[in-house]
Amino acid sequence: MMKNWVKKIIVGVCAVMLTACAVQGENSAAPAATASDEPVSGGTYIVRGAGDPYSFNPDLKVDDWGVVAYQNIFNRLVKQTISNEVVGDLAESWEFSEDGLTLTFHLHEGVKWHDGEPFSSEDVKWTFDKIRTEGYQSNSFKQLSEITCPDENTVVFHLSEPNSGIVATIGWLGTFIMPKHIYDTPEYDWSTNPANFQPVGTGPFKFVSYEKSVAIRMERNEDYFKGAPYIDELIVSIIPDESTAFQAWQNGEVDDILGKAPSSEIAALKQDPNYNVYQYVATGRVYLSFNLKEGPFADVRVRQAVDMALNRQEILDKAAKGIGSVPETYMTPVFDWAMSDTARIPEMDREAARKLIEEAGYTQDENGYYFTCTLDTFESGNFKDTATVIQAQLKEIGIEVKLNISEIANFQTKVLDNYNFDMAMNSGSQGPDANAIENRIGSNGSLNISKYANPEIDELLKAGIAVSDKAARGEVYKQIQEILKRDLPMVIVTDEIYSYPIKATIHNHPLSTEKSTTLGTNEFSEVWIEQ
Repeated sequence: MMKNWVKKIIVGVCAVMLTACAVQGENSAAPAATASDEPVSGGTYIVRGAGDPYSFNPDLKVDDWGVVAYQNIFNRLVKQTISNEVVGDLAESWEFSEDGLTLTFHLHEGVKWHDGEPFSSEDVKWTFDKIRTEGYQSNSFKQLSEITCPDENTVVFHLSEPNSGIVATIGWLGTFIMPKHIYDTPEYDWSTNPANFQPVGTGPFKFVSYEKSVAIRMERNEDYFKGAPYIDELIVSIIPDESTAFQAWQNGEVDDILGKAPSSEIAALKQDPNYNVYQYVATGRVYLSFNLKEGPFADVRVRQAVDMALNRQEILDKAAKGIGSVPETYMTPVFDWAMSDTARIPEMDREAARKLIEEAGYTQDENGYYFTCTLDTFESGNFKDTATVIQAQLKEIGIEVKLNISEIANFQTKVLDNYNFDMAMNSGSQGPDANAIENRIGSNGSLNISKYANPEIDELLKAGIAVSDKAARGEVYKQIQEILKRDLPMVIVTDEIYSYPIKATIHNHPLSTEKSTTLGTNEFSEVWIEQ
């Protein structure tokens, strides 16, 4: 029926990955570790965390501040690397049936939970049965109809229809394997189980303690199935303010800020022999979402005016010191095989933008404004500076913007949970597969901030994963882009290039060139510290 289905998917994914890491590894003067460098065991590694996790249930709710702990306490079947490759984790291999309806994972043997209990395929089944019904990634697994366990080291996903993007989705977030023997109990549901704050995983580090607004402490898992980590202790030090965190990093109080250095500092860090700076073309994009139910942006003409008003190069220059690229398409250009030649982001035209606002029925007041609105975002990277530049640019077309900049937890409650906003600015990965955009534009997408719902888009998203042929998939995503240009549920601001400065004494970092294709993005299982 679908001859060579597996091979086509693997080749397609690998091609995307090579594109995604086109500029990886732009290093400073400091030499990278070589084969002659002998890893040193011991030490404490301190990573900056920007906020408190909701809990340590990694699959229940979108939780950016729990990710570092999740990726070191737990494992997934497969995992995504910083170069957007999908590699094995608990699964050592996997394959599709020829018709694409059966996906079989072969699990590593001898894996144990941190409490000593054996891990098995039953843990995978229990986890994904919860994820597909109650997890925040449930919408991504609509085609997953049944999970079976032929033996303790084999798990089979039965699909109602082919899904060429499912392996990549499993390697993202919200798909960490959880212990059935702890969670499968009538005493608690998975949202209230005490293990949510005393997590037990299979990962390289064991949970030790959590002190709210202070730190998460983890220790080396001596029985880790891939080999014990080099470092003794992993600490996530909670420092919400980015300037404070950067200063702590420079002072040696923190070993790792996960790349959250100010853009203004990157050029100097590249020249400093005490650091390596790694850069990656990202599937991440900064974008604006809108309240589509009420207010000025419920009218597509006003959203189009915003799209036409932005000077994206100026935003990059002023807010990001030129690091990034000006977007031209409504999907990430990493997937060049899916790009539309006709559905392109318009050139800046502020006169045309004003006309669209007037066509929508607005007239200027005595101060030259058509209306006043809010723009919500949160403290992260260059978000504040980016929002300030957007505020000034929209003033040029008669929109008065008031900025609401908060911590991410407040942003999520106000914007995602309560839908209480006019415009909101966010960013995030739209990979490793092209269909990852479903999370942001699908009717039930977990990151669909605008609550955009279009049955035609939903059907096309299904069609995009029903085949493995890249050319056929590309035609589907080109249609999606045409609709996105027409409906404009979000306005793309910039395409991101991630810059990660890492101290030269830190080796085997997951963001380093040598480990960029093998370790999860925040996985410190192989990190060692030069003495």
